[in-house]
Amino acid sequence: MTFLKRTMVAAAAVAALAGGPAVAQDNGARADTLVVGTMWESLPLAMAPRRSRFFNESEILDTLIKLDYDMALVPGLATSWERVSPTVWRFELRDGVEFHDGTELTAEVAKASLQRVVDLLPYASDLLNIERMEAAGPLTLEIETTEPFAALPNQLTDAFTVIYAPSSFNEQGEFVKPVGTGPWQFVDYVKQDRTVVERFDGYWGDQPELERIVYRYIPDHNARALALETGEIDFATNLPPADVSRLDADPDFTVYAEPTAGLYYGALNTVGDTPLADARVRRAVNYLVDRDILVKGALDGVGEPAWRFFAPQFDWVPEGVVPYEMDADKAAALLEEAGYTKTDGQWQKDGEPLTLRILSYSSRTEMAAITEALAALLANQGIASDVQLFTWEGMLDLVRKGDYDVSVVFWTPEMTGHPDLHLKSQFHSKAQMNYQGWNNPRFDELVDTGRTLDRGEAWDDTYREALQILQDDAPILPLVHKVFVVASADEVGGYRVHPSGFFFDFKNVSKGE
Repeated sequence: MTFLKRTMVAAAAVAALAGGPAVAQDNGARADTLVVGTMWESLPLAMAPRRSRFFNESEILDTLIKLDYDMALVPGLATSWERVSPTVWRFELRDGVEFHDGTELTAEVAKASLQRVVDLLPYASDLLNIERMEAAGPLTLEIETTEPFAALPNQLTDAFTVIYAPSSFNEQGEFVKPVGTGPWQFVDYVKQDRTVVERFDGYWGDQPELERIVYRYIPDHNARALALETGEIDFATNLPPADVSRLDADPDFTVYAEPTAGLYYGALNTVGDTPLADARVRRAVNYLVDRDILVKGALDGVGEPAWRFFAPQFDWVPEGVVPYEMDADKAAALLEEAGYTKTDGQWQKDGEPLTLRILSYSSRTEMAAITEALAALLANQGIASDVQLFTWEGMLDLVRKGDYDVSVVFWTPEMTGHPDLHLKSQFHSKAQMNYQGWNNPRFDELVDTGRTLDRGEAWDDTYREALQILQDDAPILPLVHKVFVVASADEVGGYRVHPSGFFFDFKNVSKGE
């Protein structure tokens, strides 16, 4: 135990003996309790924010289908599924499953839950593509889609499709609290402070060893790391890269770092009065940003340089998509073709320097460092920038108005193990979240086709062409593929990083005395 940790633990003990604040009971002292420091506030009393992801990643609620550690589809609340016609899927549900309130899982309940999700979360409607649902038997759910939709089982792994008990909603149909079937049941929520879950002894799967998990909201990234070092928490998520090597070298802690779904990228404004309305400028920018330097300089090497959209480790990503590379000569040719000249090391057009307004947000650990490094790398290549950091909502408000050139964001495009999720929701010309204003009819056609296809040669060809268009027309600037980093006290064991990046899986975690 480090001196800092010993000192802080002793101070906490003295405070407890002296009748200190209630927080003392939720520190890491109890062997049956895991205290997790999180970057985001867990919001168990709201569905829309974060699209219910906390309910899934904390395993309060289950999805019909899950992803294993190879990102392969495995049974969740559905034990099997088959496509009985081009537009109809049939799901057989697990028998004997109880919700935390003692009611039973049935096909009717699953149908009603999915319908509520579609009604309450507009994002869900387009991705699930549901024409109708029917309980074909007590435990048989049929879903008819509006078109042949091979991607449906993968979409049903997404956290927003978790199955709610009817008691999660009041008589007016408004969400009250999460009542699910997972190994952990919701117990308490203190705004801006913590969410508490406890083991559900009626869980249909293997019982967790721990009794209780406390999710502590610690938005300050350095304070979160310090809370782990002082024993205030047992487990810290989204650590600052600068702390990773230090904690890894300390025998009191275990650091877990694995590539997961997730990409930091620049979303480029492709319409309006912006230099990036010209695809040649967008491609030039892609050739001018050295991602290797960015990962080493901004993230202390914690990340993978992203020269294309999807990370290459996922086996469903078709081969043959040509990645970008650092190439100042190609960039110069593109900029000159677009009417720019380089004078005194600065790219200019009509006497005005090429300047990009870059927006981002600071609530995610690595975002400020990545954004500032991007601006520095562009400056080194003769492109000026005006960098501004906001809250997520503040940045999004400007992006929706088109008042930006680049917004640096993070998404998890691989988390359902299928290309459709992000390509359809972010880049299709009709997508609500296509904030770039990008419109490529051939890309739309390919994405609309890809979601109808089963895996095979046609599937590979379709997505390969779509992804190459995304590279060539460049509405984005891929920057860093996510390496998920968490750390725990050394007495915590059994944890594995799930490659989806949105699933804690504390069922197998234990904690020593």
